[in-house]
Amino acid sequence: MGAALLATPVMAEEFKLQTILVETSTLHPAQQNRDAVDKAFTDNRSASYVPGAVIQNLNPVNKGDALRYNATGLINQPENGDRFGGGTKIRTFGDWGASESIDGLPAVKYAGEEGGGYGNTMIPSIAIERIGVLKGGRAVGYGDGSDGGVIETTIKSGRGYKNHAALSFDANTADEALLQAEAAHGTDAWDYYIAGSGLRAEYDGDPANLDRQSVLGGVGKFGFNPSGDTRIEVLGIFDHSRPTIFRNGVSEEIKVKSSVASVTVDHRFSDASSLRAGILRTDSRSQWGARSRDRSVNNTVAFAEHYLTAKLAEGVTYRGSVGAEFKHTDYLRDRVWDANFDDAALKSKNAVTFNDNLTVTGGLRLTHFENDIRYNGVKQPDTLRDDKVVSYEVGAAYSLFEKTRVRTSLATGYNRFFEKYGNFGTMALNSRGVGDDIVESRTIEVGINQGWSSGWIDVALYNILQDGVPRQNNGAIESVEVDQSGLEVEALWDVTNRLSVSAGYMRVLELETTRADGTKTNSNIYWDGQAASVPENQFSVRVSFNATDEWNLWTAAYHSTGYEAVDANGKITKRDGFSRVDIGTSYAVTQAWILRARVENLFDERDFGATVSGLPVYDQGKLGRVFWVGTDYTF
Repeated sequence: MGAALLATPVMAEEFKLQTILVETSTLHPAQQNRDAVDKAFTDNRSASYVPGAVIQNLNPVNKGDALRYNATGLINQPENGDRFGGGTKIRTFGDWGASESIDGLPAVKYAGEEGGGYGNTMIPSIAIERIGVLKGGRAVGYGDGSDGGVIETTIKSGRGYKNHAALSFDANTADEALLQAEAAHGTDAWDYYIAGSGLRAEYDGDPANLDRQSVLGGVGKFGFNPSGDTRIEVLGIFDHSRPTIFRNGVSEEIKVKSSVASVTVDHRFSDASSLRAGILRTDSRSQWGARSRDRSVNNTVAFAEHYLTAKLAEGVTYRGSVGAEFKHTDYLRDRVWDANFDDAALKSKNAVTFNDNLTVTGGLRLTHFENDIRYNGVKQPDTLRDDKVVSYEVGAAYSLFEKTRVRTSLATGYNRFFEKYGNFGTMALNSRGVGDDIVESRTIEVGINQGWSSGWIDVALYNILQDGVPRQNNGAIESVEVDQSGLEVEALWDVTNRLSVSAGYMRVLELETTRADGTKTNSNIYWDGQAASVPENQFSVRVSFNATDEWNLWTAAYHSTGYEAVDANGKITKRDGFSRVDIGTSYAVTQAWILRARVENLFDERDFGATVSGLPVYDQGKLGRVFWVGTDYTF
């Protein structure tokens, strides 16, 4: 569960935690039936949301950094714990990250940034309304890369804005300067939202592995309303990131380019029947010339879905959909691999609500797969183990009392895991192993959300079983099973009308890997000698205090009690925990002009769990305490 913040068109972004839900009034009438169906279908699922204002204040360049320290569900592993990194693994260890959706579009993967510097720079933070971590298997709705969950970013819309424009500027003691701008306007016939950002950073060897980095990005979201029954949205995003790093004393430049383009049409046949159709194109490429690396992931997705709401009987309402989707992924790696993956799917989502209380859901997706793998220009034999996957989910949610809602769900996900081509050499082509096996997951979850007049607390207990996870075995791939369980707690409390507190807690209760012959290998998953570092306890807290109507104070803190990696032979490697604390303040000089200041990493943490207990702290590439000043102005 969680809360999303509604971006306001009349104020610059302040750090806020208030439980303000995204209002359906910002939706066009053609989109409202779809929204109602989706909400009913996910009523029994867990999700954690971080408002755009929090992200913009905590790390306005790297959204993944702000997200992992403030949303439960993300596995915060030691190797990417500093301000420049941030993984996308949700609850699971048998994959390398979740797919990402923008504005509810089909979820896809992108080529990641390598070597150093900021990652997760796509989409200017000023343009983000919220980011959600949608937990547990999500194959029915999102398809590939959904075995542990999906990350969904919602971009601001021009609907509701009138002649809005704003500038945001930040600078800090790390010699970073960030300028962002946005403009928006809406009428009954059309609307637009545009935003851009530019980062210039001159590190000059502090931290030791970084020389400099520049990031230039933009987003445009345009809406057209031919009638009260039809809504057309066009979305465009681009991001160019250029970090220059030091490796073995030599300066090396890395180039990362990403772009997103989509067109969607929502049409309302009646208040109870609507259709959404569209096409999505994403391109992402990472080039590291000094290491002869040139890697890209490009996706083309066509999709259509019909939504229906029907009254079955007095007090009984059905909401559901049926749809189709086709996705083509082109995966290129170092001019050696040219791998093409085609996924064609039929899906249905269904929810029945009784007396506006009990909601029972069921969903089904049938996906057919095809591969075309070329290695050094030569077409390879097809080693795809299964050419189809049947995904499903069932669940229920029920309010025991007015503010006490319990839920349970059984849901599946799957992961193409195309990264095995190259990362595992040519093992996926070796017929002595399982070849290309689709990773399938099964999530069982129970949860409860208890509200009160000024807040809520949410508790979730889950188990996720991943089957078909690739493991290196004598030059071929074997499939292993990864079983993980965990506990998540999240809460928000508006203590007074000026003081708000939110907090999160997560713990991985169990992680066990089982090879095909039944051998248990603990947290050793992918190859001999490797073992996943499993976090013990992870805590986060955020406090926002409006001292006056103009003056705001806030803090955000994260603490990990440590990590434990257990190899196949039972040897335990412990890594120390860490704490990160940020504090900040803002002052509204006028309603339109805000001054900001903050201290990032107040206690100068440089380890972030990377150091094995008892060894010297490894701080290569880690930047400690940073002082920021900034200002926002709304025209």
